Amino acid sequence: MLFIPKLSTVTVRREGTRVLVLHNGRKLLDLEHDAAQALAKALYVQSKQAEEEAEATRIIVDQAILTRLGVPIGLTNRPDLLKEACNEAAWNSKLRRYIPLSKALGIASQAVFGTPRVIRHKTGD
Repeated sequence: MLFIPKLSTVTVRREGTRVLVLHNGRKLLDLEHDAAQALAKALYVQSKQAEEEAEATRIIVDQAILTRLGVPIGLTNRPDLLKEACNEAAWNSKLRRYIPLSKALGIASQAVFGTPRVIRHKTGD
Protein backbone atom coordinates (compact mmCIF):
# COMPACT_ATOMS: atom_id res chain seq x y z
CA MET A 1 0.00 0.00 0.00
CA LEU A 2 1.26 3.44 -0.93
CA PHE A 3 0.31 6.34 1.34
CA ILE A 4 1.04 9.94 0.42
CA PRO A 5 0.04 12.58 3.00
CA LYS A 6 -2.50 15.11 1.76
CA LEU A 7 -0.27 18.17 2.13
CA SER A 8 2.86 16.72 0.56
CA THR A 9 3.80 17.14 -3.06
CA VAL A 10 4.30 14.46 -5.63
CA THR A 11 6.41 15.13 -8.69
CA VAL A 12 5.74 13.45 -12.02
CA ARG A 13 8.61 13.32 -14.51
CA ARG A 14 9.37 11.71 -17.84
CA GLU A 15 12.66 10.00 -18.56
CA GLY A 16 12.69 8.69 -22.10
CA THR A 17 9.68 6.40 -22.54
CA ARG A 18 9.15 6.00 -18.80
CA VAL A 19 7.03 8.07 -16.42
CA LEU A 20 8.34 8.52 -12.88
CA VAL A 21 6.37 9.50 -9.79
CA LEU A 22 8.59 10.98 -7.07
CA HIS A 23 7.88 11.95 -3.47
CA ASN A 24 10.57 14.00 -1.70
CA GLY A 25 13.05 12.87 -4.34
CA ARG A 26 12.29 9.16 -3.79
CA LYS A 27 10.98 7.14 -6.71
CA LEU A 28 7.51 5.78 -5.94
CA LEU A 29 6.53 4.56 -9.41
CA ASP A 30 8.46 3.87 -12.58
CA LEU A 31 6.03 3.09 -15.41
CA GLU A 32 6.05 2.63 -19.16
CA HIS A 33 3.95 5.27 -20.95
CA ASP A 34 1.01 2.94 -21.62
CA ALA A 35 0.90 1.76 -18.00
CA ALA A 36 1.04 5.39 -16.84
CA GLN A 37 -1.90 6.25 -19.11
CA ALA A 38 -3.92 3.30 -17.80
CA LEU A 39 -3.12 4.31 -14.21
CA ALA A 40 -4.09 7.93 -14.92
CA LYS A 41 -7.43 6.83 -16.40
CA ALA A 42 -8.15 4.53 -13.44
CA LEU A 43 -7.24 7.28 -10.96
CA TYR A 44 -9.51 9.73 -12.77
CA VAL A 45 -12.49 7.35 -12.78
CA GLN A 46 -12.08 6.48 -9.11
CA SER A 47 -11.58 10.12 -8.10
CA LYS A 48 -14.81 11.14 -9.90
CA GLN A 49 -16.71 8.37 -8.09
CA ALA A 50 -15.21 9.49 -4.77
CA GLU A 51 -16.22 13.08 -5.58
CA GLU A 52 -19.77 11.91 -6.32
CA GLU A 53 -19.87 10.19 -2.93
CA ALA A 54 -18.50 13.28 -1.16
CA GLU A 55 -20.95 15.62 -2.90
CA ALA A 56 -24.00 13.30 -2.71
CA THR A 57 -26.12 15.75 -0.68
CA ARG A 58 -25.48 18.60 -3.12
CA ILE A 59 -26.18 16.35 -6.09
CA ILE A 60 -29.48 15.22 -4.56
CA VAL A 61 -30.63 18.81 -3.96
CA ASP A 62 -29.58 20.00 -7.43
CA GLN A 63 -31.21 16.96 -9.07
CA ALA A 64 -34.39 17.59 -7.06
CA ILE A 65 -34.53 21.14 -8.41
CA LEU A 66 -34.10 19.92 -11.99
CA THR A 67 -36.71 17.21 -11.46
CA ARG A 68 -39.18 19.66 -9.95
CA LEU A 69 -38.70 22.00 -12.92
CA GLY A 70 -39.18 19.14 -15.39
CA VAL A 71 -35.65 19.11 -16.80
CA PRO A 72 -35.05 15.47 -17.82
CA ILE A 73 -31.24 15.59 -17.41
CA GLY A 74 -29.59 13.62 -14.66
CA LEU A 75 -26.62 14.75 -12.61
CA THR A 76 -25.85 11.16 -11.63
CA ASN A 77 -26.52 7.65 -12.82
CA ARG A 78 -26.71 6.20 -9.30
CA PRO A 79 -30.26 4.89 -8.71
CA ASP A 80 -30.11 5.54 -4.96
CA LEU A 81 -29.29 9.23 -5.46
CA LEU A 82 -31.94 9.61 -8.19
CA LYS A 83 -34.58 8.03 -5.95
CA GLU A 84 -33.65 10.33 -3.08
CA ALA A 85 -33.75 13.33 -5.45
CA CYS A 86 -37.28 12.35 -6.55
CA ASN A 87 -38.36 12.19 -2.91
CA GLU A 88 -36.81 15.62 -2.30
CA ALA A 89 -38.53 17.05 -5.37
CA ALA A 90 -41.90 15.78 -4.20
CA TRP A 91 -41.70 16.36 -0.45
CA ASN A 92 -39.12 19.04 0.37
CA SER A 93 -41.18 21.93 1.78
CA LYS A 94 -38.71 24.61 0.68
CA LEU A 95 -38.69 23.35 -2.90
CA ARG A 96 -42.48 23.12 -2.91
CA ARG A 97 -42.67 26.71 -1.68
CA TYR A 98 -40.18 28.14 -4.20
CA ILE A 99 -41.25 25.99 -7.15
CA PRO A 100 -45.03 25.60 -6.88
CA LEU A 101 -47.02 22.98 -8.80
CA SER A 102 -47.79 25.46 -11.56
CA LYS A 103 -44.06 25.53 -12.40
CA ALA A 104 -43.32 21.94 -11.38
CA LEU A 105 -43.67 20.32 -14.77
CA GLY A 106 -41.70 17.15 -14.12
CA ILE A 107 -42.97 15.79 -10.84
CA ALA A 108 -45.63 13.55 -12.36
CA SER A 109 -43.37 11.45 -14.56
CA GLN A 110 -40.10 11.76 -12.62
CA ALA A 111 -38.31 10.39 -15.68
CA VAL A 112 -34.61 11.24 -15.75
CA PHE A 113 -32.34 10.23 -18.62
CA GLY A 114 -29.04 10.07 -16.73
CA THR A 115 -25.90 12.10 -17.12
CA PRO A 116 -25.05 13.38 -20.58
CA ARG A 117 -21.87 11.89 -22.02
CA VAL A 118 -19.89 11.82 -25.22
CA ILE A 119 -18.95 8.39 -26.53
CA ARG A 120 -16.03 8.34 -28.92
CA HIS A 121 -15.61 5.33 -31.19
CA LYS A 122 -12.40 4.39 -32.93
CA THR A 123 -12.55 5.00 -36.66
CA GLY A 124 -11.91 2.11 -39.03
CA ASP A 125 -8.64 3.48 -40.44
